[in-house]
Amino acid sequence: MCCNTKQKIARALRQLMSERPLSKITVQDLMEGAQMKRQSFYYHFQDIYDVLGWICEKQLGQPLREEPELDFEEWCMRLVALMEEDRAFYRRVFLAGNPEIVREFCEGLVRPRVGRLLFQEEDLRQLPRRQGFVVDFCTRALTSYFVELCTARKSADRGEVRECLRGLLEVLRPAEEACLQSQAG
Repeated sequence: MCCNTKQKIARALRQLMSERPLSKITVQDLMEGAQMKRQSFYYHFQDIYDVLGWICEKQLGQPLREEPELDFEEWCMRLVALMEEDRAFYRRVFLAGNPEIVREFCEGLVRPRVGRLLFQEEDLRQLPRRQGFVVDFCTRALTSYFVELCTARKSADRGEVRECLRGLLEVLRPAEEACLQSQAG
């Protein structure tokens, strides 16, 4: 029942976002669209941005976590494909007044993958400060790239995206190898 209610609220938000900007949507509007009582909203979500986070988890987080065996390039391509599947929605979110909820969510997905790629570290809290900075820097850069792809007027050229990722990996792989050698020595 809980998940069904959340889905109903999420559908109502998506519908309202297709009609008007996110900044013009209230919880009251949302719950009227879902044909539910306003108080029900607060049993499931803190605010409208929490609903956006839930949608992102369902559409991006869960599918990406279900495929942990993908290498970095394929994982990034999967993220781009998932965002492209619902591009109009993500574009509206990113172009809204406060896209930080989705940006932070994406950074949360990307950061562990970057940490594994560069330093073979699952627990990023274990990284020395310099390595943590590198992971954060690369995470923010990649996330910004994904946001740019999503907010562009036309759909992403997947071949071009793949070539850009390969170029990035060509630069990062020697750094990864140097890191492994310094850890071994």
